[in-house]
Amino acid sequence: MTHEKPLILREYGRNIQKIVAHILTVEDKVQRKRYVEATLKLMGLLSPYVKQSAEYLQKRWSDLFVIADYKLDVEGAYPKPTKERAITKPIPLTYQTSPVKYRHYGRHVELLVQKAAALTDVVEQERFVVMIAKLIKNLSTTWNRDNLDYKGIRAIIQEIADRKLAVDLEKIKIDSAPQPAPRARSKPSRKGRIPSHVKAESV
Repeated sequence: MTHEKPLILREYGRNIQKIVAHILTVEDKVQRKRYVEATLKLMGLLSPYVKQSAEYLQKRWSDLFVIADYKLDVEGAYPKPTKERAITKPIPLTYQTSPVKYRHYGRHVELLVQKAAALTDVVEQERFVVMIAKLIKNLSTTWNRDNLDYKGIRAIIQEIADRKLAVDLEKIKIDSAPQPAPRARSKPSRKGRIPSHVKAESV
């Protein structure tokens, strides 16, 4: 009883794996390249629903080397994949672990305040602070339902910025109160009015 090798990439099936194993035994470099090109086309026929984009063509090229255990010696339109590069672990993402002073506003507000503190142009910094203040007001209204006035917003920004802002927050006019929508003028009702021709007849 013969034991077949386990499938390396199941989406291409065992026949492709056998073809690749045969290609590894071909010594003629030109003939080997022809076999590889034909095999790549056959791999594409096995996935007709996938768009023939450049990304997919490169993925198919890489899959061929995976099936060949990276032992295939052939040149192509893409760089040769290597086993070392395939098993290299990605660099882990770094996350900030420092506590957030105002969790309900999120870390993004703190980052915006820090960016504002780094601005050297006082006029630009003032505009940035006003934008942050409006953002804090909207967040407090949306999530906390707090009636936060501009003095409270200034206090929050000052604490987050650790008082490193060059602009004087007390001099900034922050219109944090929502403006009432203009009321539509109602047309006078004609109900109960006496027509003009009736008035004329009664005189």
